Amino acid sequence: MPASADTQTELRSAEQQLEDARAELDRVNQLWQEAEAELARSKDAADAAQARIESLRADLASIQRELNRRAAALFIAGGNPQALALLTSESVSDAVDRLEFASAVAEGDSDLANQVSVESQELAWQQEQLAAAIEAQADAVADREAQQAAIEAELERYASRVDELEDELAAERARAAAQAASTTSGAGGGGGTTTGGGSGGAPPPVSGSGWLQTCPVNGPNSFVDSFGDPRPGGRSHAGIDMIAARGTPVVAVHAGTVHKTGSSIGGLGIVVFHEGSSDWTFYTHFDSYGSFGEGARVSAGSTIGYVGNTGTTVYHLHFEYHPGGGAAVNPYSALLGVC
Repeated sequence: MPASADTQTELRSAEQQLEDARAELDRVNQLWQEAEAELARSKDAADAAQARIESLRADLASIQRELNRRAAALFIAGGNPQALALLTSESVSDAVDRLEFASAVAEGDSDLANQVSVESQELAWQQEQLAAAIEAQADAVADREAQQAAIEAELERYASRVDELEDELAAERARAAAQAASTTSGAGGGGGTTTGGGSGGAPPPVSGSGWLQTCPVNGPNSFVDSFGDPRPGGRSHAGIDMIAARGTPVVAVHAGTVHKTGSSIGGLGIVVFHEGSSDWTFYTHFDSYGSFGEGARVSAGSTIGYVGNTGTTVYHLHFEYHPGGGAAVNPYSALLGVC
């Protein structure tokens, strides 16, 4: 009994240490997500200001050309728009029409001058906005790089601690099993029990028959709810980023057919079309693919790739769920139940 009690104490202590380490990794992960969102906002603000500046400059250049044309016409007419109307008319009625038009032109010149003033002021303001957005973007880049370094360091500590605790727990379980065997042997009894080992590439636990039967990352990982966060180009984050060490196996969360993808933003990825429905899941930023080829059928828990950072910076898996083949929905709560 004492050994068993000690083992339970060790187990509880190890579990608490793992929870604490995971919580710290989640905290750093959250800071990274916030840095990514701020970078997206500042970049979009800079792009919007730059686009408006280009539009204003084009408008002002067009107005300037029109003012130059009118100034040249007035100069030819001695600076008098009424004289210009009379000189270029072909009849009395035409002269009357042109005189009315000349008055409108004079008013138009005033309107153009007002437009120049308004748009020039907005141009100066937009240039200030652009400068501020560029400064914010530089700060966001520096913050993201700092959070990336923090994540890498924290993830390394977390993975190392997981390995240490698993070794300690395995040794503790072995001692408890040995003592139990000795006790039953001394009592003349027989039989024994076996206990599961650590991770080390072991197949992940799979249960149920729905779209999410196992955790997509088969190893220590961290994820926070970043679904819907801003991304550059006016996009929003359509999935969950699961931080893990480079090379950690990525597994299909349900049975289905694989389709390989690739892009400058997503890097190497795979879509798994659910077997028996129109649902599909998306996994990307792989370091490399698993052994399954295009169109292959996979079962839940099959390794389809390995965590990487293709198309991004921090090593992680970007995971999406698309029910009914439609838009992505937030899988965060569901992932909490299996990871």
